[in-house]
Formats: sequence, structure tokens, C-alpha cells
Amino acid sequence: MTIPRGTPQPDGVFGRRVAAALTIKGVIAPDQVIIDAAERIVRAGARNGTLRLLTSEQFDPRELHAEALREVQMLLAFLARNGAIGIRLPLCPTCRTRKVVKVRSEHGQRECFRCAQRRSYDECPQCLRMKKLTATHPDGQRVCQRCGPDGIPTFTCDDCGKIVTTVGRVDGRRVCLNCLPPRLRRCVSCGQQKKIAANMLHGPHCFACHNRILRNAAPCPGCGQKRILAFLGTDDHPCCAGCAGQPARYACRRCGSEEHNYGRLCGKCVLSDRCDDILTGPDGEFLPAMQALRDYLLAQPRPAQIIKWLRMGPSTALLRDIASSRASIGAVLDAPRPSKPLIYLRTLLLDAGALPHGTAATRQLMAWATQTITEAPAEHHQMLRTYTRWVLLRRASRDDSGDIAIGAARHVKASLRGLVTFLIWIEEQQTPLRALTQAQVEEFITLRTARRWLPQFLTWAAERDITPDLGIATLPRREPTISTSEEQLEDVIRILATDRTIALDARLASLLIAVYGLPASKVLLLRRNQLRDQDVALDLLIGDRPLALPDPIAALAKEQLDLLSEAPPDGWLFPGLRPGQPRDPQYLRRRLRPLGVTISELQNTARFRLAGAVPAKVLADTLDFSVATFENYAHLSGSTRGDYPVLRETSSR
Repeated sequence: MTIPRGTPQPDGVFGRRVAAALTIKGVIAPDQVIIDAAERIVRAGARNGTLRLLTSEQFDPRELHAEALREVQMLLAFLARNGAIGIRLPLCPTCRTRKVVKVRSEHGQRECFRCAQRRSYDECPQCLRMKKLTATHPDGQRVCQRCGPDGIPTFTCDDCGKIVTTVGRVDGRRVCLNCLPPRLRRCVSCGQQKKIAANMLHGPHCFACHNRILRNAAPCPGCGQKRILAFLGTDDHPCCAGCAGQPARYACRRCGSEEHNYGRLCGKCVLSDRCDDILTGPDGEFLPAMQALRDYLLAQPRPAQIIKWLRMGPSTALLRDIASSRASIGAVLDAPRPSKPLIYLRTLLLDAGALPHGTAATRQLMAWATQTITEAPAEHHQMLRTYTRWVLLRRASRDDSGDIAIGAARHVKASLRGLVTFLIWIEEQQTPLRALTQAQVEEFITLRTARRWLPQFLTWAAERDITPDLGIATLPRREPTISTSEEQLEDVIRILATDRTIALDARLASLLIAVYGLPASKVLLLRRNQLRDQDVALDLLIGDRPLALPDPIAALAKEQLDLLSEAPPDGWLFPGLRPGQPRDPQYLRRRLRPLGVTISELQNTARFRLAGAVPAKVLADTLDFSVATFENYAHLSGSTRGDYPVLRETSSR
């Protein structure tokens, strides 16, 4: 029975009838929430029509029609924002998003309020934003109010007193956006109550979900091109603007690309402008080194990170000085104690080809050594310079480019630091080097770890009559120690294979060490093209023979490859934070510390286990080791042959 129009109803009766009608239609929400929303949203003059619509057989909240009453759409939209299930709002024909449609367009179709307002907007020729063109530029162009001669009006916040351009109202007071309480709504993507950034696809999206959609362009199911899928197609599935019949709202205004969304322009175009501003000289030309750096930066897959670094990084001023020839690019290599930002810039220039690789490490090491020698007593400076130049640096091993290798540079630094400490200690003992005794050398060895570098210095100094003929007894070669049992190794492998709280790259690298006994230095230097997908298995090419990875490790390896899909095929499998450099072993040590094991313990236990299961010659050929490496472990394991199915399966290939 319908109630005559204008007849007053008791409080709550209308809301309860609405709640009963929506429950019958399959809407799942607390009754009290529906009652309160219906009493507040639906005006008195539209309540009879609302009840008739809700109780009719044609009404279906899962397929709400655009011609439905405005009050019904507003009521269901409120319930959907607050967690109600079984509601699907109508589709706006203009922006292809599901929301309340209550304004008719010039074609007679209902559209959302935002699309109706957008018709009065146009692109400002000054700021390129979609704004109402309410002002006139001095050159006669119609522009937005912000770009007009008077600028945008300012207001004083009644709470904090700041002069702002945008205000909101709270209880009649004008407040700035920082003082305005956030309006929280339910995001249809993550389901959490958050501040909403925009309505797109099936409803409101928070800032995190909104940015995730805009920053991750994907192939459109309609046209197959890589676009931002922020619209709904005819089949109600996400598609690009072109397939939805909408203007390309998120396309770059310069190049038209929808990848790397960064605002009006894409990330590539913004990065190009930033590079032109920072890396060009006074004449507008690029130096060869800066041109190489610009090409390298523009080729990177994530330009937003580089834009942020150029804007906030402390190296921007130095790059400007190098580009304008106020500073030499060699100054990046000559800093004896470089800061972390300078080390990052140095690595970036080397990877970009702006600095030569052939002498970079040697030049850095020489600058460091010159600074370190000054910390020793003054009478020993010349001796240390001679010893460093003609002994430490000449005997340091070289890499493929002819430069000092990383491990050799670390040994040179450790030796020189130790020598400076030794000479300072001798000075404190008030003993000249010519009067140095064997007892003093033995005493120093008990205080410091010096057996790696001190014998070489004493031999060199004795040959030149700088010190008496002294020596240090070398320690006998120790066999590898096994401090972790096989049961503990199995527990660590199980944790690494299943615990997703550990970083993916750390899990994969640690598993390769724990299963195959590979050294961390070799694992972290793996390239992407050393993993080969053979359909039935994933092969890892270490030496001459491919190694078939078992399922848990193969699954992690495929996940790691998917994360690096934009990297070149010969890129690092475990890329580090510095450009062109892999992860450091210290990274694995920090990740393994909560598990109570070290890299060496995993490596030694794995090699001991392998040596008892597979002949040393087979292991050496498969894992690209020398035979003597596994013969030591085979000697420890004796004649016992354990059961290790992973290696027996892979070695039979």
C-alpha cells in the first residue's frame, strides 16, 4: 500500500522499509546503517517514489539503471562507500566510470556531475591545465584565474593563520587544506577507508591505488597497445581511453605516450627537460661526458626515480659545475673520502661511460692512499709512498679492463691502514724502525690482526736496511670447518624457500649458496641470460654445463626474472643500489643474520654434503670449481656417500 503524498510518517518507519526492501534485493549491509542513510539522504517528497522503485520487480541493485531516481542512486552510492555488498552503480557514458549520474548532457543522456562541469572547462594555454578560463592574459588570450594578471585570490586560514590559495569550510570557518579534516571513504580497489584521489573504473580510488593504475601502463585488451587502463569498455572490463571512446586524458601533451605518467608530460619528457637544464653548458651545448650521461639516464626504465634524484639529490650542483666547465669531471675520482652521494655519482658516471673504466679504481685508490699516509708520523711518509706505489699497487691483481680489482683494492686499503697503525704504535713505543725487535713484532701481532700484510712489509723493509731481519711465523693452512649440521641446513633451506617476509633476491641468492655451495661473490655476479627457460625446467649456466634448478629455486628465479623484465638480457640478476653494480655480500649477511647462520657456514656445510654424495670431478665440472676445492671436503666426509637427490638429478643431465 502506498502512502499518500505529503502524509507524515513516524521517525524510522521509512528507513526500516528501505532496509527490508534492499535486503530482499540482495544488498548486504547493517540494517541500522541503511535506516540512518535513508532517513538522511532521501528527501520527504521523493520517499514514495523511492519505495515504489525499491519494491518493483524491475529494480536490481546489481545493475542500477542510469534513469533511476537520483535519491536512490545517492543512497546506494553511500552504502557502497561504507562497505555494502550487492550494489553496482550506473555507468557514466562520458568518463566510463561507475558513479551517480544525475545531470543530463546536451544529448539527453545522464552523466556524472564532474563530466557536466568539465564541459565548461578548457585547456589553459599558459599552464596546460583543464580550468575555467575566467581571466584574460595581457596578450589577449583567455586563461585561468591563476595565470591571469591578478593571479588567484588568497585567503587567511582561520586555524593556522597561513596565507593560502585554496580553502575549505568547517563550521563556517575558512581553513586551509592542511587544517581541513580528511574525508575518508572506502576505496573499491583495496577496500580500506582512505582519502579518495579520484573516481575511476568501478568507483572511488585512494591515492595509492590511483597512482598504481596511472604508473603501471599495460597492454590494452582491445587495441593491444601499452596504455593506462583507467576506463571501462563495453564489456565492463578495464581498457584504454581510445577503446572506451574517450579523449586520452592521461596521454603526454608532447609525445602522446601513456607510459611513465608524471602529470601533463610523461616521465621521459620531464626527464629530458631536466637533463637539458642541468647538463648543458652556457652555450647550450653538451660536453661529451654530459651527453653520455644524458643518453644513459634517458634509457633507464624508471624516469620518475631519476627526476626525484635530480631534484633532491646533493649532486645536482656538482653536475651543473661540470657541465659549465667550472669543475673538472676528474674531481669526482680525486676525492679521498667521498660521501655516499658522491660515490653514487661516481658509479653512475662510470656506468654511463662518462668516466673511463681503465684507471678509475687506481685513481680512486691513489687519492685515498695519499690522504691515509698523512695520518702516519711525518718521517715515514716517503717510505709509505714508495711502498704503496711499488709494492702494494704493483702486486695488486687486475680485472679485465686492466684496472685494480675490487678485492685487490680492499687488500691494499687494509694493508696501508694496518701499516699506519703499526707505525703509530712504534712511535708510541719510542722505538725507531732500525731498533725494532722480534718481541715487539710478536706483541703487536697479539694486539692486531697483521699476519696478512705485516710479513710482506718486514721482508721489504729488511731488504732495504730499514728494519732488522725479522719475521712472523705463518699459520698452517686450515681445513674448512663445518659448524652447521645438515639438519640446520635443511631448516634454513625450508625457511628461505617459504618465508616471503625475506627479500626475494636474498632468498634466491642464499638458496644457491645453501644448496650448491657456491661462493657469494660468484652468485651475486650472475647475469639474467645465465638463467635459461627450457619449458620443462629452468637451467642455470655457471660453467660449461647447464644446471637444472629444482622447483622451489626455479620458482623464485622466475619471480626474480619477472621483476627485472625491463632490464637488458645481460643485466645483473641481483642488481644493487648503485648503477651498474650487483648486490654486495654484506647485503646477504644482513638478511641471513636473523636466521642465525652466516654465508661461510651455509657454503661449507653445502660443500661437505655434496662432496659425500657426488665425485669431486663431477662437482668441479658442474659448478665450475677446481677439483682440489671439493677434494678437501671429500677428505673430511671420508668414504660416506650421502643422499642428495638434487645434485644426482642435475649431474645426470
